[in-house]
Amino acid sequence: MRENFARGLTVKECVALCEAPRKLRTNATSFQIWRAMRDEVLVRLLYETWARVGEITRVDVQDIDFANCSILIRHPKGKAVFRMENGKRVHVDTVYRERHVFFSDYTRDLTIRYLQRRKRGPLITNSLGRRLSVRQVERIVHRCAHVTGMQEVIGHAKNGREIRLVSCKALREAGERHTDVAGADRDATARIAGHTVRTKEKHYKKGNFEEDRRIVRENHPLMRQEFEG
Repeated sequence: MRENFARGLTVKECVALCEAPRKLRTNATSFQIWRAMRDEVLVRLLYETWARVGEITRVDVQDIDFANCSILIRHPKGKAVFRMENGKRVHVDTVYRERHVFFSDYTRDLTIRYLQRRKRGPLITNSLGRRLSVRQVERIVHRCAHVTGMQEVIGHAKNGREIRLVSCKALREAGERHTDVAGADRDATARIAGHTVRTKEKHYKKGNFEEDRRIVRENHPLMRQEFEG
């Protein structure tokens, strides 16, 4: 195993993951085609919206604004509120703030085809129309990673659990990081992702060789001219 536990997904890898469900046999059934569209919608939304996997699974069709390519996250992760009492931090409340996340025109058109004129109910479902669980979504992402041949163990957590290169969280982090690197306002991207810049700095420090090399060569004064040439 390579010593790359801090490595995140590259843009090229994320694009490959988004396109992985398209790899179907020429004689694929209508169900297989529908499932491939669902899986691609799911992976693209994780990467494009930066929403948590638990938030995506709870999205309903009526939460989507197709005209503006946005989703209202009605069931966000709660933010704990504390206060100090006798020198100790005491939990007093949990705040849930709805927010809008955004996706591409291509994902909008793909989602419309996937829904097959369905106007209500869960967005991401199984063939019976039931909402997928977080665990089922994680399996879909893992399957896409195997199709592309990029899944690997990149480290271990303190409890010994394997940390894999491709996961729902990795797609969320990569989407926000890639947008930041492209020049987006970091406060805005943190707000859309549903956390703070402080959280971003603490947990989203993953990078990769290609990304770091490009940043230096594009911006260092002695390298910029050579890079552009």
